[in-house]
Amino acid sequence: MDFNFLHDEYWGNSISAYLLFAVILILALLLKRYITTIFTRLFFTLFKKFSAGYYGQHFKELLLRPVEGIIVTVFLYIAFYQLSLSFDKLVLFKRIKPVKDMHEQVAAPLFTLMDLIDHLFLLTLLVYVSLLFSRILDFIFLVSINRAKQNNDKERQQIMPLLRDVLKVVVWTFGVLSILGSVFHVNVSALVAGLGVGGIAIAFAAKESLENLMASFMVMLDKPFTIGDWIRVNGVEGNIEKVGFRSTLIRTFDKSVVSIPNRKLIDENLENLSERGMRRALLNIGAVYGLSRSTLEGVIKEIKNKILNTKGTVGNPTAQLEGFGDSALNIQVVFFISVNPDVDFSAVRQEVYFGVYEIMYRHAYGFAYPTQVQLNTPSVNEVFTPPSKPE
Repeated sequence: MDFNFLHDEYWGNSISAYLLFAVILILALLLKRYITTIFTRLFFTLFKKFSAGYYGQHFKELLLRPVEGIIVTVFLYIAFYQLSLSFDKLVLFKRIKPVKDMHEQVAAPLFTLMDLIDHLFLLTLLVYVSLLFSRILDFIFLVSINRAKQNNDKERQQIMPLLRDVLKVVVWTFGVLSILGSVFHVNVSALVAGLGVGGIAIAFAAKESLENLMASFMVMLDKPFTIGDWIRVNGVEGNIEKVGFRSTLIRTFDKSVVSIPNRKLIDENLENLSERGMRRALLNIGAVYGLSRSTLEGVIKEIKNKILNTKGTVGNPTAQLEGFGDSALNIQVVFFISVNPDVDFSAVRQEVYFGVYEIMYRHAYGFAYPTQVQLNTPSVNEVFTPPSKPE
């Protein structure tokens, strides 16, 4: 069979070059996921011992996009390179350079379509390589943070996310400088020197951001709290979730997330309520009038026993007759719940409330209502027996 027709040229390229271009594009689209899986598994063998083999799926999900992007970019460049003969002849524009001696301008080397493809290839490749290193850092710190949680190492849980963010900033900074130098032919040394001169202006422009960044390092050094601690600062109360570059995330007890600038943690009075080991709970009860002293004392004793027997409560609870209200006998109950990651404050408090509810209806005719009504039934009177009326 005669294949001489493959050497026929159209628009500067042979038919074999066009066929090879199409074949490479098809292979890139069909085999990208398969090749990506192979490379991902090879990468994971390097980290398998570090991750104890438990994070294979996480590793694949993190590295899928950058590895696939690198493979597709390389295949596309190889495919377009097959048509470089015609792309080199297609001039996009002429770069003009001044001649200092004659004060004239002359045409410099031409910028062709192939030059554009080279620059786009290098730009895309550097972006995906930077993303690859960034995702590898995410995986390393994912394993480290999970190990810290398993070992209940709160200090590592607090410092690891900040260290991860710092290293990712370094990776992307090198990536951007590489792109500026390799793709856009910027003098990186002169640029860095210029940034050093203009650093003062940048520092003034980003004054608050730099203050928050320095405050985050001060928090790491002073350690006024760790991840999971219950704190109160600037009117916000909740548990620490994350300490970042600029701010600290606090999960309040109504499950909302509040972001507080790190400098506020240094400037404001910060209370670490976890250090006291317990959290106070207050309950006011309204009992109906007419109960005897023995009944009230029995109810108070039952409430104390219920609190003491509820898992998660600590210390000695107090329950006492506080005063006489408009429509109820006011009983005040104070008890304490342990501040511990394994203790749900709301659940323990609810268990106590249910117990008090049952006690009041079992021994004290329920609760007094703040209403004024006319009752046709006799009122409760256990204090004394009224004298009988004379015949």
